[in-house]
Amino acid sequence: MELNTFQRGKDIPRLKGKGISFNAPWILGHPAFLRRRWSLAASNRYCLQMAKSHYENFPVMLSLFTKEQRQALAAIYAFARSADDFADEAYFEGLRERLLAEWESQLLDCQKNEANHPVFVALAEAMQRFDLPCELFRDLLDAFGQDCHKHRYADFEELLDYCRRSANPVGRLVLRVLGIDHDDFGYWSDKICTALQLTNHWQDLSVDLENDRIYLPQEDLDRFRISEWALLSKTVSRSFGDLVLFEVNRTRELFREGWPLVVRSGLPGKLYFASVWLGGRAVLRMVKRERHTILHRRPALNAKTLTLTLMGASLDRVPIISK
Repeated sequence: MELNTFQRGKDIPRLKGKGISFNAPWILGHPAFLRRRWSLAASNRYCLQMAKSHYENFPVMLSLFTKEQRQALAAIYAFARSADDFADEAYFEGLRERLLAEWESQLLDCQKNEANHPVFVALAEAMQRFDLPCELFRDLLDAFGQDCHKHRYADFEELLDYCRRSANPVGRLVLRVLGIDHDDFGYWSDKICTALQLTNHWQDLSVDLENDRIYLPQEDLDRFRISEWALLSKTVSRSFGDLVLFEVNRTRELFREGWPLVVRSGLPGKLYFASVWLGGRAVLRMVKRERHTILHRRPALNAKTLTLTLMGASLDRVPIISK
């Protein structure tokens, strides 16, 4: 794939003025990328730093895992986080699809041991060590590409298909790294990952509306007699609160269906999945509690409320599963 404009760095001036920090080589034309070939050790350090420091914290709980598992999880995170930013962040406007195409080209190079970007140097090692399927990464890229042009969803099944590609592959990759990629575990992981993605959509309603994105299915808007205009104008009604409650209850059921993954995973998976499950449920409870203001501000946990919210999430109808 020809990406000469990136290789010559012609797009760098466009991005520098938009607040992006180039502490690491986001694209091939950046001088930090061109100066040298990235070693495996340096690439792993870059991915680990990204996983630890990004504003949207990825709960890898790195100390639980072996060195090789930590490196693999960080590489997966760096791949997905970067591509997601290409699709979402304002400073990549006009370059989104080209950057995602470059990301896919580098992914293909991974399989041939020809990767030269630090994310993919680290990822190639992780893919080989843990037998990570390329198809799962391509599913993620497909979902991120969809975000560039699809901003409305007709029904819940259409939204679930998006979650199948945008969230579920991450869980499947984590299972591979932990060595527990069995059929039942994959099913439970998909339920939790879909629930987490939906929770994020409900939490980000106000933010997505600013970008003309509506993840609430049109069939649900029709059911509760809420117009798109009412959403875009951020008109809060009792019906809107009922709609959010409907989505929260449906999402909570997905968390419930995924609970056996927490119970039946051995260590360190049990601790990792418990933290993810409880964290997702905590945010979902917060969305439920603040559903009448969610169109105007994004609800967020803070240090004062985090402990109580997590406790509430753990006590709120946690399923009892026997081994």
